Amino acid sequence: MFGRLRGEEGFLPLFMALMTPLLIFAWGLAVDYSRAHFVRAELQTAADAGSLAGAMTAVPVADIEYRPITDANGNVTGVEEVVTGWRAVIQDEALAGNEAWRTFQANSGGLTPRAGVEFNKGSDYTGAKQDEDKYLVEARVRVKTPWAGAAAAMMTGDRSFYEVLVGARGVGQAIVKTGN
Repeated sequence: MFGRLRGEEGFLPLFMALMTPLLIFAWGLAVDYSRAHFVRAELQTAADAGSLAGAMTAVPVADIEYRPITDANGNVTGVEEVVTGWRAVIQDEALAGNEAWRTFQANSGGLTPRAGVEFNKGSDYTGAKQDEDKYLVEARVRVKTPWAGAAAAMMTGDRSFYEVLVGARGVGQAIVKTGN
């Protein structure tokens, strides 16, 4: 039953010839998608840094309650200001946007065309104030996938496999610390 099969001498070269394209495709897939993963990590770091920089432009604003000061007869003689709390407010949205973009750029140095990454500030980056104390940064890049992309394009004929869209979103919030 487990005896030697006849005519098996050429099986290994045939098997390797048939499996080599699949192995190259799997290797290329691993290389390309690990690159996309590393690009996403850098993009997430840049988006987080940009959103925090935008939020850090917030200024502390006091919540003030006005109470009347009365004399013994109940007549109002003045007004007393009492600070009931503090909150952070992004007052200059243009400044927040500039700081967010500048910090995003400083933290995304590896996202260049030379590294196989396409990024367009006009369509791939957005920064906006949310609420009064939060700043949102969203960014996306297209990562070229030369190994698996080329193999998939050969199999399917679709050239859209040459790029993978990678996105990140960061929200920074400013808070006012009071007390110790």
